Amino acid sequence: MIVEAARNLDKLGMHMWDIKKLKPDVLLKEYKIEDMKLCYENNELIGVYILQYGDKLFWSDDNSDFAVIHKLALLPEHKGKGYGRKLMATADDICKSNNIHSIRLNCGTFRPNLRKFYESCGFKAVDRVFIDNRDQMRYRRELLWRM
Repeated sequence: MIVEAARNLDKLGMHMWDIKKLKPDVLLKEYKIEDMKLCYENNELIGVYILQYGDKLFWSDDNSDFAVIHKLALLPEHKGKGYGRKLMATADDICKSNNIHSIRLNCGTFRPNLRKFYESCGFKAVDRVFIDNRDQMRYRRELLWRM
């Protein structure tokens, strides 16, 4: 599903991920299997994301008392139906059960619709960075149960 999302972005002229780096064996070198989340509704796979604790590449100046969402992807036929928010809610639930109080993510500056989606989910832009040959916005959201 992530490879399909990468190909669709490439077709739209919005290159985000190197498809060679999305193969399972390559992903498993960077992420733990338990960090990879598959999201189903009515026994149908609708989306995926990676929920990692800490992130040395994008958030190296901070400790690991936060979660980072990577590689969020929905099947195209499920976009615009509220499933993105459901995926975000599952990340919130996982964080709550692990006493994590902040979620972070990064998003290409060339993806205004995705950035608008993240902002509508309560993420606040932290800064704009150029990391790993990518122009990115970094986002952060504090989770409500912290208060």
